[in-house]
Amino acid sequence: MEGYKTKIAANGAEGVKLALSYLPDLVLLDYNLGDMTGHDVAVAIKNMRKTSATPFIVLSAVGADPMLVSGFARLPNCRGTLSKVLSTREVLKAIHRVLPAREKPH
Repeated sequence: MEGYKTKIAANGAEGVKLALSYLPDLVLLDYNLGDMTGHDVAVAIKNMRKTSATPFIVLSAVGADPMLVSGFARLPNCRGTLSKVLSTREVLKAIHRVLPAREKPH
């Protein structure tokens, strides 16, 4: 409804592969991904030449944890950490801060 195209990965490894093949403008990243942590995914995306500048926002149930916030803040591509309990409106505000304005679909 906001005009963004999205892709969803089932786990961290799939997310890294998807980021490399899709080259997204932004990654919404959970922390607990089953096979790896969101921090591992963020570092992998940062270390690949094609995705090294891709920004991400952490959206996790533990998004308000001070240690998690501190750890991600050290990564230059991190544009924020949010808790999953936020409304969709709050998440969209964070996305709009990172990405340029998009035209609404007709």
